[in-house]
Amino acid sequence: MKIKKLFILIFIIGFSKGLKSQEDTNLETFVVTAQYKKILQEKSINKVKVIDKEKIDAIGAVNLKDVLLNETNIRINQDNVLGSSMSVQGLSGQNVKILIDGVPIIGRLNGNIDLSQINLNNVERIEIVEGPLSVNYGTNALAGTINIITQKKFSKKYSLSLNNYAESVGQYNTDLSVGYQIKNSSLGLSFGKYFFDGWDPSDPIYEIPSARTADTNRNKQWNPKDQEFSRLDYSLVLDSQSLRLYVNLYKEKITNRGNPRNPYFESAFDDYYNTIRKDVGLDYEKSFKNSQLKILSSFNHYKRIKNTFYNDLTTLEEQLTMNSSDQDTILFTQLMSRGNITKNLKNIDFQLGYDFNHQSSEGKRIKADSNNLTDLALFGSCEYQPVKNLILKPAIRISYNNQYQSPVLPSFNIKYEYGKLIFRTSYGKGFRSPSLKELYFNFVDINHNIIGNTNLLAEYSNNFTANLQWKNDTKFGNIKIDGGGFFNDVKNLITLATSENNSQQYTYVNIGEFKTIGAQINTTFNFKPITFKIGLAHIGRYNNLSDKQEISLFNFSPELRSNIIYELKNYPLRFSAFYKYNGQLNGFYMGNNDEILESIIDDYHHLDFNITKGFKEKKIFWTFGAKNIFNVQSVNTTSSSGVHSSNLNSIPISWGRSFFTSLKFKLN
Repeated sequence: MKIKKLFILIFIIGFSKGLKSQEDTNLETFVVTAQYKKILQEKSINKVKVIDKEKIDAIGAVNLKDVLLNETNIRINQDNVLGSSMSVQGLSGQNVKILIDGVPIIGRLNGNIDLSQINLNNVERIEIVEGPLSVNYGTNALAGTINIITQKKFSKKYSLSLNNYAESVGQYNTDLSVGYQIKNSSLGLSFGKYFFDGWDPSDPIYEIPSARTADTNRNKQWNPKDQEFSRLDYSLVLDSQSLRLYVNLYKEKITNRGNPRNPYFESAFDDYYNTIRKDVGLDYEKSFKNSQLKILSSFNHYKRIKNTFYNDLTTLEEQLTMNSSDQDTILFTQLMSRGNITKNLKNIDFQLGYDFNHQSSEGKRIKADSNNLTDLALFGSCEYQPVKNLILKPAIRISYNNQYQSPVLPSFNIKYEYGKLIFRTSYGKGFRSPSLKELYFNFVDINHNIIGNTNLLAEYSNNFTANLQWKNDTKFGNIKIDGGGFFNDVKNLITLATSENNSQQYTYVNIGEFKTIGAQINTTFNFKPITFKIGLAHIGRYNNLSDKQEISLFNFSPELRSNIIYELKNYPLRFSAFYKYNGQLNGFYMGNNDEILESIIDDYHHLDFNITKGFKEKKIFWTFGAKNIFNVQSVNTTSSSGVHSSNLNSIPISWGRSFFTSLKFKLN
């Protein structure tokens, strides 16, 4: 009872303090993704979801995967070699464009970017636009676009932040960011290291190192991972123009240790996967009287090296195996440039732009050793306000692709405000040419047997969305409710399927027609010191067999998320809880005897909780908490193999329940 009374007292004190500082609830959020210029989130004609720095810190997130775990309409998948991937609006990650400051990230494996490779050490916010933005960003932007915005400006002459993170499963992250500003220029440097020593279901929640028999647990379900990352930014602002140069370096090593071999358990085969990313870019902006010019250019380098070693466990000496198929190096490069000029008039704004993207690949597992894809496009749009509170935005993209005939891509957005209501609706046509990996890459190892397919057709899609938002501000806080729906109709969807020539081999195929449909509603109550959010989504995925069989047209799956943050700014102290329910996924497929079989992936719950305390005038923040409180490690997946039998397997979801702590130092 004493603890209960203490929490009630803290709540009352915090609420009374919070009423005096309600201006915090009205802080405006700006967005830039698919916009003519930096604009208030509420004024954007697109529905843009923003995950700000405060929420990233409250979650205790280290990488992009940690943040997206809690979002509705987004589902996270895990491959313990290829890393974390996602689906948006029921479409896989190969249809999601991931950008850093507007530059596409390359290095897709099995069509997906490994989300755990994107560290959030220098991230200011994350902007998410669901639905196609193919007019703006071209291929891959069918299901949605995620734009990661890094910190570029500093309000003081110098600033410094140091972050330290440790988790009981053996996950550690340390990064340092330094900023220096003099007159019209600023320089930013950030670097850090991430280390994960691997995890297995037999591992305890917390382990004190002790003596044990050698090599009894060298093989892990979640492989050890070591990452190093750094970034250098230089910005110069002169009157009406600005210039920014940046260099980004990233290295990762994944260790896949093999089990000791019979009969004497004195040796093992170990795999090492090394990834190297190098990015160099330039941004230029210039403002004229009623217009703005923006140019973004970059060169991106991605290299992945896979080596297999024979490990003598008695001497710990390693030697490369003699089998050439055990060793592999693959290289992907991207040269891109995007520019636009915007003209502002009284009630109409115009934008014209170009988009150039050239990707090439090299490696012995790439057919013909080297291949390339080139996409060159011109796009234009306008935002027209015929009457007050109504904005119309037609847009079009005309492009050339060196391997596929690109269609003309139109889109149309409408935004209408009526009192406290904001209505948005849009139509967009999407296009995705097969990636170099889907066309040419042969990925064969102990865990994968995937062969590229040069006969693939390009994907085409039509997307329809509608959203209604209501917001009410009071002296006590604000309430925001928004809900809407979407429909995706995709032609020639590319997916992995069993090869016709080898049942143990997979290849990429076009499955013809695929659709997703769904609705979601999100509610935010912001009454300082409490912010409470709850969201519900219901997503249907198309059954390809429904045209010929008497089964439902869509398989629906629910999602539910709930966040609560209780913050005492005057102390400062913050309690945060994040919950996500991922519903059961059903599917149908045709068996060997032409019978209809069903597959089921079980539902699961995810819950995190943490407490943050600030010290020294909010220059030091200490956080401790628990992740995956329900201890969900894997979920069952069931596939019927006949009338009276079924196969039961499991897919990994997360390592077990863990506890973490972080210490952040901020100066200026």
